[in-house]
Amino acid sequence: MKTPVLISGGGTGGHIMPGIALYEELKSKGYEVFLLVGTGDVKFSSLNSVENIQVYNAPTMWKNIVNFPVFTIRFISAMLWTMKFIAKNNIAAVIGMGGYVSAPSLVAAMIKKIPIYLCEQNVVPGMVTNFFAKRARAIFTTFEATTTYFDVESTGKIVHAGNPIRKQVLTPVEKDAALKRFNMIHCKKVILVIGGSQGALKLNELTYDMLVSYPDRFADVGIIWSTGTYSYQQFKEKLHTIKHASIYLAPYITDVENSYAACDIAISRAGAGVMMELAAWGIPSILIPYPFAAKDHQKKNAQEFVKAGAAEMINNSDATAQVVATLLFDLLDNETLLRKMSAKAKSIAKHNAAEIIINYIIKDSDLKK
Repeated sequence: MKTPVLISGGGTGGHIMPGIALYEELKSKGYEVFLLVGTGDVKFSSLNSVENIQVYNAPTMWKNIVNFPVFTIRFISAMLWTMKFIAKNNIAAVIGMGGYVSAPSLVAAMIKKIPIYLCEQNVVPGMVTNFFAKRARAIFTTFEATTTYFDVESTGKIVHAGNPIRKQVLTPVEKDAALKRFNMIHCKKVILVIGGSQGALKLNELTYDMLVSYPDRFADVGIIWSTGTYSYQQFKEKLHTIKHASIYLAPYITDVENSYAACDIAISRAGAGVMMELAAWGIPSILIPYPFAAKDHQKKNAQEFVKAGAAEMINNSDATAQVVATLLFDLLDNETLLRKMSAKAKSIAKHNAAEIIINYIIKDSDLKK
């Protein structure tokens, strides 16, 4: 095996999934890789879908800094644990994927004088990225607009690489095969509703309201609907009354490449991870940003896609069944516009983001081969 590398991040799929993509790229080049996530994050099934992946749970941190004594104790505990882990496994570089869970690993790496690298998924950099920017060897961004949020010193470290995407997501799938997978070969159009790794109650309620309010429009339109774990049972029971539409309902879609291949348009939150996966597949989207995201970063993400012509955006407060259904069916009825939006989405995507990032780190850190 080549020099070991540690990838650290957690909290949501938006941080974990690109970490898995970097893990895959390093493994393919023969490096030993460790993926460190916070306690509880192993709930993501994708962590178990990668062959021989090693997942290490850092000690629990207290996210609420108001309780400063508890926060400090747990932070130091996590940092010391990670320092021992780094020493035991001879880690040569640490990649921070964002999320507060990655902070102890980055501090531990700095103390051990190991190079650190940052991946920022969103337009607006998070607290961890901002704090460690001047200490990092490089900052890999998804959006070019992220550059404007850094000072001159940190700007020189930015590499616009795109957001790493797992190999499974990029697996080519024929549309007819994907439609058969969801029993939707008879549907004229298919909509994907996806609220991110944790689901989105607002999108679930919206989708149900549209089904109830516009039954005729959904007669030949299929819906692949990822509810998230928390409200899956609630909407599964509600759908017993819906007989006029073809619906595939799941708390989480593990073979997401099939859902991307099958759909004609997506209704989604605006997390960078899912947005760049949609872009990679050339899927037009209606983005409804989560209004309570830190620094309103989801709205900033969505605005970049709107500016590029790849998506339409509706604010969370405006996302009623009438408003969204009107826009949705206007788009589905306009094949020319859908094709243009698809082409614009593809132009944003960077399929080789993981390769760009890992090649840079290997060269910069002079990792042993």
